[in-house]
This record gives sequence, structure tokens and C-alpha cells, in this order.
Amino acid sequence: MLFLVFLGLRTGGTSVTTGLMPHRSIILPNHLPESPMQRDALKGLCIVLLIGGTVYGQSLADAARANRQQKGAAPTKVLTSDDLDATSSPEKLQLTPGSSSIGQGTVVAPGRGKHSYRVILLDASRFVNGGTIHITITVGDGDSEASFDLYPQGLPLPSEGFPKSLANAVNIRSGSGAKINYRFAHGTVFQFGAEGSWNSKAGARNTYSFVVDVDSQSAQ
Repeated sequence: MLFLVFLGLRTGGTSVTTGLMPHRSIILPNHLPESPMQRDALKGLCIVLLIGGTVYGQSLADAARANRQQKGAAPTKVLTSDDLDATSSPEKLQLTPGSSSIGQGTVVAPGRGKHSYRVILLDASRFVNGGTIHITITVGDGDSEASFDLYPQGLPLPSEGFPKSLANAVNIRSGSGAKINYRFAHGTVFQFGAEGSWNSKAGARNTYSFVVDVDSQSAQ
């Protein structure tokens, strides 16, 4: 870097000086002259620093993009009512002599030839000598008709085809009702399965409620 020191100030074409001395400029160097080799080395260092900074910035940007792509590629699990039904335990109603129990639920039409039961367990184990179970059903005003099947405990429920249940009431229209009666010989637990009718469009829904009681001569 060079400093220029002017001893005179120029105004128009006339030089104004101190002491009536002619205008002069004095050049004072602030460091020793650089050699060509030093200048080349300095230029090389600047280039290296510039390239290094650019590559480092690109590396950070590439890493950020890769991280975003990896997160975006992860599949998103969407939970449905079928997932919840498969992982949760069915509700259980304890049936006792001389009293009735009530329950309710939702049915979904599975499509013709298929099954999609919503199960409630009816525990009649206190009726050691058996009896007759009565289930009075009322169907809501939804789009789907409703079907109901009574199965023994522990039996895998079918996913398609004609069911082989202990007793049933099928294709119950919206706003109407039905009754299931079944005689059993000893204390047991029933699976009460509810679903939409095969007559309804797959996915159509409705609600239902029921009252259940047991007639028995001997109970504990």
C-alpha cells in the first residue's frame, strides 16, 4: 500500500503552496517491494481458501438435502379402525342371574362374501348349569343394514364365506330390531359379533344397541 502526501492544494490551474515552494508529491513506501514468487504464493493461498470454503459450503448443503430426502422417504403409517380392532381386547359384559346388561357399537359393511366383526364378549360363566341367553337388538338409522352372529369362546371368527355360528340375526334394516335366543348347557363365554350386511355397500356404517339377559334354574 502506498501513501501519497501532497504539500500543495490545487485550485483551478494554480498551485497554492506554503512558503512559495513549487508543488511536489512525495511517495513513501510502507514495506519492501514484493518479489514475483511472493505474489504468486499469495495468489495461490487465496485460491485454495476460496475453493475450500466453496466445497465446505456445498458439502453442508448436500448433507442437508440428503437428510431431508431420507426423512421424506420414510413411509407413513396410517392407523385405521381395523388396526385398532386387531390390537385391542374386546369389551366384556359380565352376565349375572336376575339382571340384564346393555351394550352398543358400530357396524361396517365388509362387502359381499366377507366379514368384519366388531366383537363383544358375553360372560355367562356364572350360570354353571346353563340356561337360555336372550339378546334384543335395535339398529340405528345409518346407511348399512346389520348382521349379528353368536360364537363360542376361543373360536377364530371367519373373514369370508357363510358363517357357522351358534345363532344369528342377519340383514336387519336400519331403524328396526331383532332378537337372538340360544340355549346352552353350562357356564361359558360367548363372542357376540356385529357387522354390516352383505346387502349394503362396502364401507357403509350404522350403529346398534342391545339388551342381554339369561334365564336359568340354577346359578352361582
